[in-house]
Amino acid sequence: MRETISKAGWGRGGGSVAILLVLTSAIYVRPSMLSGSSYLNGSDYNQLHARRIAFAQSALFGARHALPGWYPHEFMGSPFAANLQSFPWIPTRLMVLPLDPDVAFGAGVALAAALAALFTYLFCRGAGLSQIGAMAAGWTFACAGYFTSRVLAGHLPLLEAYPALPLLLWLAGRALSPDRAYRQTRDLAALAVASARVALAGHPQIPAYALATALLYAIARGRGRQRLRVVAAMVLGLGTTLLAWWPTLLLIRRSTRLLHLAPPDNDIVLPYSRLLALLVPGVNGWVSRINLSTQHPFTGYPNDAYFWDTIGYVGVLPLLVILLLLIASVAKKRVPAWPWSFLAAVGVGALVLALPATGFLRSMTPGTFFRSPSRLLYLSTFSASVALGFGVSAFLKSKAFTLRVRQALVACCLLLHGADLGGFGRHFIQTSPRPAKRSAPYEQTLAREVKDGRICVDFWFLRGYGDRYDDAGVFDSLLLANPYRVILRLLGQPPDLNTEDMDASDLTLPALRAAGVRFVVTAAEREDLALVDSSNHEADLYRVPNPAPRASFFAGEAVNFMPREKIVDVFATQFDLNRLLLPVEARGQVAPIRSGAPDRVPAQVIYARPSSDEITLDAVTDQAGFVYLVEAWDPGWSAAVDGKSAPVVLANGFAMAIPTAPGRHSIRLSYHTPGRLLGGILSLVSGCLLAGLIWSARRTPRLQRG
Repeated sequence: MRETISKAGWGRGGGSVAILLVLTSAIYVRPSMLSGSSYLNGSDYNQLHARRIAFAQSALFGARHALPGWYPHEFMGSPFAANLQSFPWIPTRLMVLPLDPDVAFGAGVALAAALAALFTYLFCRGAGLSQIGAMAAGWTFACAGYFTSRVLAGHLPLLEAYPALPLLLWLAGRALSPDRAYRQTRDLAALAVASARVALAGHPQIPAYALATALLYAIARGRGRQRLRVVAAMVLGLGTTLLAWWPTLLLIRRSTRLLHLAPPDNDIVLPYSRLLALLVPGVNGWVSRINLSTQHPFTGYPNDAYFWDTIGYVGVLPLLVILLLLIASVAKKRVPAWPWSFLAAVGVGALVLALPATGFLRSMTPGTFFRSPSRLLYLSTFSASVALGFGVSAFLKSKAFTLRVRQALVACCLLLHGADLGGFGRHFIQTSPRPAKRSAPYEQTLAREVKDGRICVDFWFLRGYGDRYDDAGVFDSLLLANPYRVILRLLGQPPDLNTEDMDASDLTLPALRAAGVRFVVTAAEREDLALVDSSNHEADLYRVPNPAPRASFFAGEAVNFMPREKIVDVFATQFDLNRLLLPVEARGQVAPIRSGAPDRVPAQVIYARPSSDEITLDAVTDQAGFVYLVEAWDPGWSAAVDGKSAPVVLANGFAMAIPTAPGRHSIRLSYHTPGRLLGGILSLVSGCLLAGLIWSARRTPRLQRG
C-alpha cells in the first residue's frame, strides 16, 4: 500500500489540490467579504470570540507584548491566559490575529476549511486512493454539515480544530511507513509538532477525539519499536503543551465543571429520532437563524441546541456508497483492507457512543469534561467522507462499463453531490454589511458616570462597547465556581442550574448591586431599576441604586466570620452590603479593634488599575480591618501592603479582602497564572525527551530510496 506521494505524482496532483481548494473556498468566501464591505456571520463569535481576539490584540501588539493572565471585562474578572478557550495557541488563530476582528472570522473559517480538505486529500492519497477519490473525500469533509452549521453558530475554536483528524492520520501513516525509514526523524518530529499544535486548539473536544483516534491508528498499524516511537512522539508532543494545559487543568478544577450541576442545555446526547436528520437534514425543521424556518420551524425538542449539535449531514451520495460497500463486503464475506476497516469501525463506534444507549459509560466520569456526546459525529463525518473517496476510486478501477462511461458516471454523481451538500451548506453561510464605526448607545453617559464601576449589557449589544467597560455578565463554558455559586443564589435559581450565559436581562437587583454595576443596557423592561434614557429604539439605559463600591474598607466589627460552606447562603439570604463575610480561618488576620470605633470607614479607599493583571489601592483607615475589592477571588492573586506580602482572603464567597492595620496604606494586587511555572518545567522535560527520541531514531538503518 502506498503511503507517500512521489515527486512526479505530487507534480501531477498540484493541479488537483488547487482545484480542491478553490471548490472548498467557493462555499465559504463571498466577493463582498474579499472587498471588505461585509463580514461573515457567526453568533457565538460576535458575542464572545471577537471580544477576546480584540483583547489579545491590544495586549500582544501593545506596549507590554504579553498575553494577560486575567480578563477583567466580564463576570467580575476571570482567568484569561489559563483558559485555552479564551485564546488558543493553534497556528491558525495566530495567523488571523493581526486582522480586524470583523474580518478574522471569515479568514479563520476559510483557512480551517481549506486545511481540512487538504489534509484529507493527503491522507487519502497516501493510503492509495485516486486523485479524484481523494478530492471527493477532502471536499466532502470540509463542506459537511458538521462544519458548515457551526459557521453560522460562530464556533470558531471548534472550526479551527476541525482539520486535526486527517492531519494526524496522514502524519502517523508517514511515520509508520517502512518505505520512509530514511525520513524517520523528520516524520516523528512533524507528528509530534502536529500533536502539540492540535492540543493547543481552543476546543478540547475535537482535538481529544482526533488524538485518541490517531493513537489507536498507530497502535493498530505499527509494529514493534516503530510503533513505540510513533506513540511516544505523540505523547511527548502533547507533553510540550503543558505550559498552557497545566494551568487550564488547574482552572477546570476550580470551575463549574466540577460542581454538581444539572446537565446544561447544550449537553446533547444524539436522540434516536435525530438519526433520520443524517439523511434528511430538515426532517425536524430549521432554527430561526435559517431562512427555511419560516416554512418549517424546528420543533419536537427542548431547545435549538438539539439542532446545532446533531447536524451531521454529509450528502446522500456518501451514504449510498457506504450502503453499496456494505453489501459488497457481505456478499464477498470479507472486510475491507487496512485502513478502511479501521475507519469504518471508528465511524460506526463514534455514532454508537453518541447515542443514549451508552449513557452508562458517561455516568462513570465525575464532573463535566466533554459536553454533548453528539459531537462524536465528527469522527463519523470523516469516516463517511473517506468512504465516498474509497467508493469513487474502487468504481474507477473496476471492470464495470468502459472507462469513459465510469468517468462520466462519477462526474455526474459528484456534480449532484456538490449541488446537494453545497446547497445545504449555503444556508449556514450568511454575511452582513460591515457597519460604520460609531459610538455605542449612551456612550457619553457611561463615559461620564461609570468611572471605576461596572456596567451590564445584553449580549446582543455588548460588542458595541468593546472592552471600554467591565461587564458583570458572562458568556463562557468555563466559569469560576465561586462567583457562579453566588450569582446563582442572588438570582434565586436552583443551585444545580447549569448555564453558560448571564447578561443584563438575567441579573436581579441584588446581583447587580453585589457586582458593583452602576448602569444596565437592556432591551428587557426593568421595573426594579431607574430608567435613565430610552432614546435608543433597541435598548434602554437603567441606573442601579446603591451598588457596592469597587473597593471599600470594613472595620473589624463589621466583619462576620463563619464556616466557609455557609457564607454563600448567608450572603444571599441576608444580603447586607454593609457587612463582610469571611471564613473562620481569616479571624486571626485582623488586628485588635479599638472600642467605640465606627463599623465602617467609607470613601477612604482609592481604586486604580494600571493593567488587567494589576490593581492598586490607596487606603486610609483609623482602625484595623479589611479592604474589600469587588473582583473575583482566584489563587493567582497576590497582595502587598506597603511593600510587604499580605494574604488575599475569599470574601462574601466570591470577592477579595486584604487585612490592614490602622493608618495610610498602599496596596498592590498582581495576578500570576497558577501552574505556569510547573507547566513550563513539564513542557521543557517533555521537549528534551522528545529530542532524545528523535535523535535515537537517526540510528535506524536507512533503506535505499526505491
